[in-house]
Order: sequence, then C-alpha cells, then structure tokens
Amino acid sequence: MKYFGFVKEHDNKVSKSIHDLIIDGNSINDKRKEVLEYLQKGILAVPQMGCVDDAKDPLFGTDNYDDDNFIAYYACYTDGIWLWPQYIIEYIKKYPNIKIDSDFVKHVIKNKDKKISVSEEEFSKIEKEYYKKFWK
Repeated sequence: MKYFGFVKEHDNKVSKSIHDLIIDGNSINDKRKEVLEYLQKGILAVPQMGCVDDAKDPLFGTDNYDDDNFIAYYACYTDGIWLWPQYIIEYIKKYPNIKIDSDFVKHVIKNKDKKISVSEEEFSKIEKEYYKKFWK
C-alpha cells in the first residue's frame, strides 16, 4: 500500500507538516485538476468518527479554535494501490499551491480513465495495514 496526503497535524506518525506542503507564491501544479478528480473517485476504505480542522489556521490546536475552519470528516479512501485521507482533497481545493507527490501524480495520469474497483478481501487488507501503520 502506498500513502498520499497524510500530514503530521492529523496523523502524528507522518513526518510532513501541512506547513511544509503549502508553498508561498502562485506555483500551482498543472495536474491539480486531474488529481482532484481522481481523489474524488476513490472508494471509502477506512471510515472513522471525527472531524479535521484546518491546520493552517493560526488558532489550530488552541481552545479558541473557530469551528468554521472545518476541513473534512476523518476517513480514508483508496484505489486499491494508494490510500489517502479525505482531508487532502479539501486542502488541495482550498490551497491550490499545495505540493502534490510526483509519484502520485504519475499514478493518476496513468490510471485516471480506469474504473476503481476493490474487492472485500482487499478492503480488509487495506484497513488492517492502515491501522498497523497509523495506530500501532
């Protein structure tokens, strides 16, 4: 399983911070639209309870945090090869200058016209692997 879009503020076993991924300036990935479309076609693989607030908000992590900065519900989607959190979709929409992993972009371009299909057996394997990686 490959992982895309997980950030330290929401998944503490990840080394990249959202602040490292969102760059200043007008540099927008020219494949951003295709990536967003592909991410939105993903199949729900790991449903969880909880919400994700915008980690870029200056009040993130404080008691004064404004709930109007809700980003997404916490859940993970897959195409059977990659796994990504729902919140990365919303971050890409909100911050068009976010860095997008080049290996994931290549995968999207190669597979964007294919139908995503995952068997029950694959779902079980994906979910178990996710919990081992992020909740162990």
